[in-house]
Amino acid sequence: MRRAYRPVCAVLVLLCAGLMSNVAAPAWACGCGAYIPDRAGAAVVDERALIAWDGSTEDILMSFGVSGSSERAAWVMPVPSAARVTLGDNAVFDDLAALTAPRVEYRDSWWPTFSWLTEGSGGAPDGVGARPPGGVSVLATQRIGPFEVTRLTGDNSAALAAWLGENGFPRPATLDENLAPYVERGWEIVAIQLAPDDTGVLTGALQPLRLSFASDTVVYPMRLSRAATVPQAVALSVLAEHRMDPSTVPVAGDAPTLRYAGRLDAQTVPESLAPYLESGAFLTSWTDVIRDPAQIEQDYVFTRAGDDTAYQQVVYRTRDRGDLTGAALILFVVAAALGGAAVLLARRSRQAR
Repeated sequence: MRRAYRPVCAVLVLLCAGLMSNVAAPAWACGCGAYIPDRAGAAVVDERALIAWDGSTEDILMSFGVSGSSERAAWVMPVPSAARVTLGDNAVFDDLAALTAPRVEYRDSWWPTFSWLTEGSGGAPDGVGARPPGGVSVLATQRIGPFEVTRLTGDNSAALAAWLGENGFPRPATLDENLAPYVERGWEIVAIQLAPDDTGVLTGALQPLRLSFASDTVVYPMRLSRAATVPQAVALSVLAEHRMDPSTVPVAGDAPTLRYAGRLDAQTVPESLAPYLESGAFLTSWTDVIRDPAQIEQDYVFTRAGDDTAYQQVVYRTRDRGDLTGAALILFVVAAALGGAAVLLARRSRQAR
């Protein structure tokens, strides 16, 4: 396979975000594109990705949480070399969320309040090896749980886009153009369709999918997400030997936000994450929102940071101590009133004599 540029990461790429064009909030893409259902009422409400890189091999684990239901869904992922596809462990993302959660710091507010006077009033808490016409080679097909996975190569992006359209994948008008950079580099295309067993529907948390492939540069392809018609929210976590910072971003001048950076302790890390620490124990997590996907010109490229500076987001929450101040204020007012009344009574008593 010709490789003028051999990156590391993989990406699930948006093919037809028009199905979700009536949604005002960003479509969560976890740095990978979007789930494409066969019904407009179905949408992903939770998409998460963990990338592990040891300098030569890339692992990417992805999970989708589906709101609503659909009978089938599909996406396409370009990868720089032949990929091995297996099922992953759902527990990884719960453990990852706990590790990267912001640190909570409390600030006390002493401004007088009197909520205790109204307590109880209610309120709510918070075909293998074949080369079909058009220069597309089907390298392998396999069924993995609810996933139907086909590995493709091609020397023509239009032919690849046509093959995808003819085989049940949504085909936005710009798919040919967006596939072209990957075809020029000799990348492999992993075409994935989700279909439940029997006649069930896809809803709730879907089984994570893990892809492993060779790559010597950490890159996360994003060009196919140009087809999106709604903002794309991206969340990427990278495990490597050192802290990994973005050196190239999809939209020039729009840098992602650092959420967490720190070295994990192999002795205390949750069991679900232990296999990924073989690639490196430094975890870096980033988030990004691409407001206008049409502006995407590049992929995410991650390189080693100048140092392994740790970072954790801090969330400040206000603890209301006003009830104490309010109670003290009331006691003061009552005491002052009683004192004043006592003085007044004493004066009247003296005057009466």
